[in-house]
Amino acid sequence: MNKINFKIALNQIRTNKFLYLPYILASTLMVYIFDLVYTLRDQEFMESSRGGTTILQLLEIGQWTIALFSFIFLIYMTNSIIKSRYKEFGLLYSLGMDKKGLRSILLIENLIFASSAILLGSLLSLLTSPLFVNLIAKILDLNEEIIFDIDPSKLILGIEVFALIFIFISIISLLSIRKKNPLELSQKSKEGEAEPKVKILSFILGLLAIGAGYKIALGVDNFLQAFPMFFPAVALVIIGTSFFFQSIVICLLKLLRKNKKIYYKRVNMTFIGELIKRSKESAQALSSITIISSMFLLSFVVMAAMFIGKNAWLDRMNPADYVISSETYDPVFDSYIKEAIENTKNQTGIRTGEIKTIESVTSFAKDTSQGDFDIGKPDNINYVGTLSDDRSRIINIVDEESFNRSTQNTYKLSDGEVLVFDSENEKYESISIGDMKFSVKENLSEINPILVDSTMSLFHNVLLVVKDTDDFNKNFSQNQNMAFGNIYKTYFDLEDRSMENAFNFSKKLAQNLERDSDIIEKLRINNGIENRYEFDSMHTGAYITIIILMILFMVSIIVVIYYKQAAEGLSDGGTIEILKKVGMSNKEIKKSINRQNYYTFFIPLLVSIIHILVASKLAHKLLQVFISLSRADFIKIEIGAILVYIIVYILIFKITTPIYFKMGNINKE
Repeated sequence: MNKINFKIALNQIRTNKFLYLPYILASTLMVYIFDLVYTLRDQEFMESSRGGTTILQLLEIGQWTIALFSFIFLIYMTNSIIKSRYKEFGLLYSLGMDKKGLRSILLIENLIFASSAILLGSLLSLLTSPLFVNLIAKILDLNEEIIFDIDPSKLILGIEVFALIFIFISIISLLSIRKKNPLELSQKSKEGEAEPKVKILSFILGLLAIGAGYKIALGVDNFLQAFPMFFPAVALVIIGTSFFFQSIVICLLKLLRKNKKIYYKRVNMTFIGELIKRSKESAQALSSITIISSMFLLSFVVMAAMFIGKNAWLDRMNPADYVISSETYDPVFDSYIKEAIENTKNQTGIRTGEIKTIESVTSFAKDTSQGDFDIGKPDNINYVGTLSDDRSRIINIVDEESFNRSTQNTYKLSDGEVLVFDSENEKYESISIGDMKFSVKENLSEINPILVDSTMSLFHNVLLVVKDTDDFNKNFSQNQNMAFGNIYKTYFDLEDRSMENAFNFSKKLAQNLERDSDIIEKLRINNGIENRYEFDSMHTGAYITIIILMILFMVSIIVVIYYKQAAEGLSDGGTIEILKKVGMSNKEIKKSINRQNYYTFFIPLLVSIIHILVASKLAHKLLQVFISLSRADFIKIEIGAILVYIIVYILIFKITTPIYFKMGNINKE
């Protein structure tokens, strides 16, 4: 590694600063984000904070996602940069530089890039991490003072990870110029100029992969199916997108060329011809923009949905501040629980709202036809099929007295009448369970969530309000083939719902209930206030992770579009001069270029929007574990996120367009 090679390397970096400056900035940001996440994970308060374990798991997933994405993205960018410099390498060979010298120059350049990115990213993390950590502590609502020590040892993992990434990048750079013949390198710079052929196999694979991914996304009926199907669907769509730009787009362009009315226009001939010529070369960039845009949009939609649908989910899972439930009813139980609550109120001085009780009957069922429910057998509850079966239902039955008490209504039911609530908004005219038939007085649009089992609320629930559950049970007690389970709930709210009150009340209530070990073992106590605080903290961890990934995706989109504009400009610089010589006016050339650019940069946007819209059902079912939103509301959030992203994307396109014309002027030859 001699001084001459070092000077040449520095000169090449200065000459190609328009290529390398965004590359260094992007890689610096990736190092910086990776270090920030690791520093946050290493703070003691994170583990001890409410929901800290879940937050740390989310941050760990986010950290290694950043590393993997950085690895893939930086390798892609390296390939793009190397491709744009093949002609330059060929010229150096022609001037007498040997293979060893050129490799030495590339190693020096990569060493400069790696050291610059790692050093700048680490230094930036070291300087700003105290602010970042204290900001997160404030967001998590931690009252304790956070003592932060600047510790350079926390940067070691980031240095090791990105050093390894840059080693791989250096290997790829060296392998890319393994041919030392200058003519071959010059020819490689013109790859993609020959008209590409439609690859039938790629065409078929693209259609099959996207079709299969879409079919999986549209075929999911509940969250149990969504979890195992999410990654296969994403993988298939990514593979299909790559094939789409490699073959399907070329096929569509060639079909346009065969249409004489469209093609034989002066501007269209140039526009379509240039797109066909460069479609093979552009396939990787366009598929990358599409995939990263889809990932950004998905992250945006998930974050917005979690923010909007969180409170409704919490209301569903925690319908009251305290719910004490049991599967066994005894008058002694009821008086014992209420006595413990009153003692707790007196001992703590914490006031509660009205203490209410309800009795409900629950069973699994299969909806064999609209409103005809087949109840499972006691000795084989799987008779109704798995919960992922789209015909399976959770049947909840309460009497009108419990329903009116919980909802402050005054319904009066006659014998054989029921009120019905369906969590999927299905409507019924009549209901059949075994030999019993009921007419539906009213289909309810909403209910108090206390009336259904919160642990089963993620599934398809049907609530039946009957006149009297005792009469209902008597009718079914004669039929031993029916499986029903009774749940008795005592529930109430605190007047002052502070975390301190919740902690003190829970502690004293547990002590009062534990006076009878036989009874306490049969009770299940749900503290809704503590659950809300913990869930808020977990959501915060998810927000932090998603926002970090969104920043990473956005930077990647900007950089890819920037390089694509630069590559198009370099490629078209000479072509523009030729078009002028054959008689095309500046206006016609500009019109043709604008059409090419609109196609090149807005087709990926359109495809990514289609991907997200098709994935809406899968994403909605997946997020039901964390949010409570109707499908219609979820689609509204998607549309809002898409509109925001379209505006951002257009701004990126407008901001990066000048680089196209700048490169076009540079490459006039």
